[in-house]
Amino acid sequence: MFSKRNFVVLMLALVVSSLTGYAQNAEWKKRVSETIVSGVRPQMVESGESTVELSAAAQGGILDIIERQKNALLGTWDLTITFSDGSKAASTLTVMPGRADGEGSVLHAAEASLLLPNPTTMEQGAWRHNSGLQFVASYRGYAVNEKFDMPFGKIGFRHVITLNTDQVSFTGEAKFEVVDNTGTVVFSDNVKTTGVRQRAVAP
Repeated sequence: MFSKRNFVVLMLALVVSSLTGYAQNAEWKKRVSETIVSGVRPQMVESGESTVELSAAAQGGILDIIERQKNALLGTWDLTITFSDGSKAASTLTVMPGRADGEGSVLHAAEASLLLPNPTTMEQGAWRHNSGLQFVASYRGYAVNEKFDMPFGKIGFRHVITLNTDQVSFTGEAKFEVVDNTGTVVFSDNVKTTGVRQRAVAP
């Protein structure tokens, strides 16, 4: 059993670890804000590594397998987003069915969403099956100023997701953008994502 001293040390370690994560997220949002304020517009660099259109052969699938895979993305996923500067953010992506197989709606919320300088709402959007184990999704949310009394613009992701064959994890690439009220892209980044499927836990 833990001694009282060991318990206190463990609790302090957990608090420091949690505060470090929040500090990193706040620091990242501060860097985005400073980039926007500086007026320097991002270079629109398209990632050369992701190809939205992949053949069924490249995915190793055949028609009956692909048919069953159309809804394989459904569920709730724990995401880790890695930005080009190496900073990371945790988030949750929920994928819901739509009016037909292979398409639907998504909800996305990040642990940094409500942090200053520009708090943001949950992003909402749509997904579709592309081919084999690959899917695309796009989703946007609204941003407000530090006082929560004036709209700032929108943030959004355009996401290519490839499920692993176990269908309980995925890797992805996304374009992250911050758009001001005039529709001008004031910040942009190519990010990497990893996802792990959430499972229900009994009490």
